[in-house]
Amino acid sequence: MEDGYIATGIKEFDRITGGIPRGEVILLEEEFGIVKSIFAQQIASELAKNGGKTLYITQKPREKVEAQMHIYGMELKERIEIETPNKLTEIEDDYDLIVIENFSILFSDLGTKEIIDLVADLGKKKSTVLLLSDLGILDEKQESVVRTVVDGVIRFRFEDKSVDRIRRSIVIPKFSHIVDEIIPFKVDGSGISIDTRRRV
Repeated sequence: MEDGYIATGIKEFDRITGGIPRGEVILLEEEFGIVKSIFAQQIASELAKNGGKTLYITQKPREKVEAQMHIYGMELKERIEIETPNKLTEIEDDYDLIVIENFSILFSDLGTKEIIDLVADLGKKKSTVLLLSDLGILDEKQESVVRTVVDGVIRFRFEDKSVDRIRRSIVIPKFSHIVDEIIPFKVDGSGISIDTRRRV
């Protein structure tokens, strides 16, 4: 892994993308569901293994985050700090990664300029920042503004038209470099892994 990127722990994803760019604000989008949270938790878990420190901001109690991580084969390590959204007003620069769950819900009442200012302030941090957003919570203009002001966008998609299973894929419309590939993936007891049997 290059110095300018954080490994996700998802080997094929890291091979395709290089990992998550350090020091950037990345938007993780999903229509609804927990895949974006699992993705962020895997990155935090991988960072912790290598001595990195994560601030995980969520409305969920610590026990619920820990239980979810356990389901997908991860442990909530000491180097992953769970905090409420109140922590946003006093974030220090000693974290490698900052994860903000339910970004779209937490800031749905903000005006467009306030959202721009918030993302700009987060971008001044030395940390890599992941904003987890459910599509359709913010209005279309706000969603477009967020996509414009962040450094990267990773979108998790699913199709349920298949007879036997849901087909999931990752698209990366905005990143530090162009990623043209649509990346199929699956979720099981080991978390997210890239489905190398299928290329979209």
